[in-house]
Amino acid sequence: MISIGDKARDFLMVLAALLWAFIVYASWEGALSKNNQLIYFGLLACAAMVVVYYLMGAALNQKLSMTVLVWPVLLNGITQAIAFTMIYMTKGEKLDFIMGMHPGFFGAIMFFWLGNFLTSTLSYVVFFNKSVLPDETWDEFMKEVAIHQKLR
Repeated sequence: MISIGDKARDFLMVLAALLWAFIVYASWEGALSKNNQLIYFGLLACAAMVVVYYLMGAALNQKLSMTVLVWPVLLNGITQAIAFTMIYMTKGEKLDFIMGMHPGFFGAIMFFWLGNFLTSTLSYVVFFNKSVLPDETWDEFMKEVAIHQKLR
């Protein structure tokens, strides 16, 4: 288990804000100056920002299990970085198609769409009861709700 306390969460919030600022700068300046590499780095910053948000959201009681860190968190960032790289490296190129798709579009579908599905949706189903919301926590919540309903 990795501890994500208040200081770490504050750092992640500042990092997310800095990544947002860089993404806006890279998109704006990259488009105006036709600097495609700056736009690419902005896209990679998007993948890093998703990892930061996952780290903040996946912590339960200020703890993050290694399983959750590796599968949904880091693997999602990696698949997004691969997708953005494939799209960036193949844009405007006349290349052989992969399964009837341009390699950039193939990267977008396989790594961005399916990668996000496998890392977020499937891991949510697999880890929810154990790592996100254990049954005991849910039962405590339902008891609290029942108490509030009796007050009405």
